[in-house]
Amino acid sequence: MKVIICGAGQVGWQIARHLASESNGVTVVDNNPELVQRAVDTLDVSGVVGFASYPDVLESAGARDADMIVAATHSDEVNMVTCQVAHSIFAVPRKIARLRANSYQQAIYSDLYRREHMPIDVVINPEREVAEAALRRLYAPATFDTQSFLDGKALLVGIVLDPDCPVLNTPLRQLTELFSTLRA
Repeated sequence: MKVIICGAGQVGWQIARHLASESNGVTVVDNNPELVQRAVDTLDVSGVVGFASYPDVLESAGARDADMIVAATHSDEVNMVTCQVAHSIFAVPRKIARLRANSYQQAIYSDLYRREHMPIDVVINPEREVAEAALRRLYAPATFDTQSFLDGKALLVGIVLDPDCPVLNTPLRQLTELFSTLRA
């Protein structure tokens, strides 16, 4: 998969590192030449120096045949414009934007990110994700991961079990027989 990562700061660099380690073709774009050089020197990525929202910069990064663009600069507005340019000019199929301001993420404005308005497929907010992960750990401290479903009515938890644990290989339907407080 060919991916353009806009923003070579901490978030963009980590995303680029992860995607490059999975043998994706990754190009990093940033207006700071030192950050681009650091990414090129330490990761298996190519780099373009320039402003991510500029069409000519995205074209130099390979937007015409990119499968995905991740706009993770320090500016929400640059990230939104970058996704709009990637959509309108280059028809990039998948657009992800880092948006930090809560104002952009309020439920009453959720229509903003529809294809006909602001074509962003996924909005990420690393700070919010970290806070939510911390709250999930407080709620279920023995778990390594939790995921809420059905507006909080169902919770999937990940726990590590010892090899001799009696519930290993027990069908989910039978777990309620073993644990009377479990509602399944």
